[in-house]
Amino acid sequence: MYPSLSVSIVAMLFLAVLFGLVAGQDDAITSEQWLITLNTTIFWPTSTNYYYGPTTGPKASAVSCNAEWVEWAGRSGELWSLGPTSTSTSLGSYATSEGACRTSVSLEAWSDTHTGSLTTLCDGVPRAVGPRETVTRYYPGDGECVTGYRTFTETDTFYRDPPAPSPTCPLETTDCVTIWQTYSSLSSEWRSANPTTTPGDTNRPIPPYDCPTPAREYPEENPCSNCHFLPGTATLFYWPVTTASGDLCLQDGTTLPATGPSTAIVDGATFVSPTAYLSFTTIYAWSNRRGHAGFQCGVDHFDQVISMDPATLSSVRHHRNAKYPTYGTAYPFNFAEFMPQEIGQYTQPLIPWPQFRGGEQCPLNDDDTCTIIRDDYTPWLLLPEEVRQIDPGWTVCDADWYIPPVTLVALDSETVTVPTQTAVPTEEAFFAEAVPQEGIAAETPEPTRGW
Repeated sequence: MYPSLSVSIVAMLFLAVLFGLVAGQDDAITSEQWLITLNTTIFWPTSTNYYYGPTTGPKASAVSCNAEWVEWAGRSGELWSLGPTSTSTSLGSYATSEGACRTSVSLEAWSDTHTGSLTTLCDGVPRAVGPRETVTRYYPGDGECVTGYRTFTETDTFYRDPPAPSPTCPLETTDCVTIWQTYSSLSSEWRSANPTTTPGDTNRPIPPYDCPTPAREYPEENPCSNCHFLPGTATLFYWPVTTASGDLCLQDGTTLPATGPSTAIVDGATFVSPTAYLSFTTIYAWSNRRGHAGFQCGVDHFDQVISMDPATLSSVRHHRNAKYPTYGTAYPFNFAEFMPQEIGQYTQPLIPWPQFRGGEQCPLNDDDTCTIIRDDYTPWLLLPEEVRQIDPGWTVCDADWYIPPVTLVALDSETVTVPTQTAVPTEEAFFAEAVPQEGIAAETPEPTRGW
């Protein structure tokens, strides 16, 4: 199966002396494919047994180079199997800190204790009165900050050096494709003929691990045939509505038409009532394949605004985006829930508890971890059908896999300022319904690319 090994007696003696010095033993000798040292016999492969391809012609150099690497790696591994020769112990150290050495300031979240005023309305759920409080967190703990160093012991283990310097010849991926194919064929033949393994069998092929292989590809014929959207920061612009009478808990008030302006200028763009506008800083689509890396459907789109009938919008409660998402339940979007109302000295919307508990700002688990309604409601928005018009390849993409938590901005004056601007249109534009345009955004989380 391989060219036969032909080594002269003189060469054998020379190798025995060389390998004895390498192994650190003057009495090391070789016998065919074996090295005898330290009263132990170890397998000592020879490169001429591992030619995986022609030994003449344009591919011979790569075949011979790989054989040298197989021999060197095999001998190095066998020397390593003899165990360590010595150990060395050293001391190391690293900085430590205890107490309030670092601080972090942020707005309160569901896991923080609210120290300000609370009120309880007809739904029986405590509500924080006024804007969210500022919370200061201390790291790594509380109390006086104490810094220092902690020492540790590190042990290095030494093994016998490789039998010689590693080969210097390069192995290219293009040459290694046929080498791996030849190895696979020879290995299959050997396993068929040898149901049991014999140690030191030079006819058994050794894998050419130092031969690089091309990255394995998992082509996808059409990623747009089974895909989902991946929106970035999303902002929903809406025309505020009011309700008359009714009960907060029963939500049975009468919705009244908006009495404010019929147009609004947002960063130079004209928005027209009653159309709602959804803005994305970025949006793209990805195939639904999970087992292997998927592919993009269409192209990246930046600064997009789509317009739609507000009556067609739905919020989704208890949703979580992920590679394997938790799908929430969709409900009609009721903009009357965001109507500012007087609570003591403050004006803020009275979001009903079921809507608030199902928003992005609360954890997904349905226990007592989110018990206070704060002024931080961020609803999940089911992507409207109009989003498909951004890219011609998005006609069948899932609209409820990865959906955006949206920041809501009321179009309640002739000129509206976006809370956090990340993209500003340079020209005034009149938006027709269902036509993608340049995007305007307030700050909301970004998705992980490629889910």
